[in-house]
Amino acid sequence: MTGPRRERPSRIRLIATDVDGTLLGPDHRVPADRAAAVGRLQAAGVPVVLATGKIWPSIRPVWEQLELAGPHVTCNGAAVVSAAGELIDCTPLDTPVAVELVDELRRLDVPHAVYLEDGSLVTSERVDALDIVTELGEPEPTVATIDGRRVLKVLAVVDEHREGGLRTFAGEHARTQRTGPRFLEWNSPAADKATGLRVAVSHLGLALASVVAIGDAENDIPMLRAAGFGVAVAGASDVARDAADLHLRDDLARYLDEVASAAIMA
Repeated sequence: MTGPRRERPSRIRLIATDVDGTLLGPDHRVPADRAAAVGRLQAAGVPVVLATGKIWPSIRPVWEQLELAGPHVTCNGAAVVSAAGELIDCTPLDTPVAVELVDELRRLDVPHAVYLEDGSLVTSERVDALDIVTELGEPEPTVATIDGRRVLKVLAVVDEHREGGLRTFAGEHARTQRTGPRFLEWNSPAADKATGLRVAVSHLGLALASVVAIGDAENDIPMLRAAGFGVAVAGASDVARDAADLHLRDDLARYLDEVASAAIMA
């Protein structure tokens, strides 16, 4: 992180956590110890919201399992939804930009999926490389056009060494970021996890300074910096660790239990 590391808020009002690579384990489920720690946090009066790159139908089972009241930040901040699945805020990618991106990805034979406002995913061609998307719990992409629907993000399945000019292709017309070793994604320039977190925090009547944000990847950096305190989990990318105030060495469950204990003592 540029500048001195910040101190954790003396009284934490909210935990905002990434999902894949952070809250979920390698089997894409919430480990029992982390689920129990989330329960203790909420019992101690510290609510938990999810902040993910996924579309909201994919993470609804997670917030229902953990009984999280929401709202939750989805599609890298392009959408904020209530626990009932109702859209609170939406910042779509300009449709002409999305269409141009899809055309370029198709020309380069890069597997891709377009995330739409209605919670569905579409693609130009269904290929086996997209299985990695559905294995993460996302909806099955269907072969279809955008057809005038609002686009929340475009995802490409491409390794870092094959990015080429894709990262700069859309220029200032999109926010381009890597969300994992295999995923490069594009959102509206006005959408990131920090903007989505601000909406969620405002909805709850809280202040960002009282929020702890937890993540592991490049798309988590905006919220790690915007929150009062940023935490990178063990195994986080170098860029996420550099943006955080604290880099965990132990499992996330231990840190969540520490926060819960501090909240009980406050």
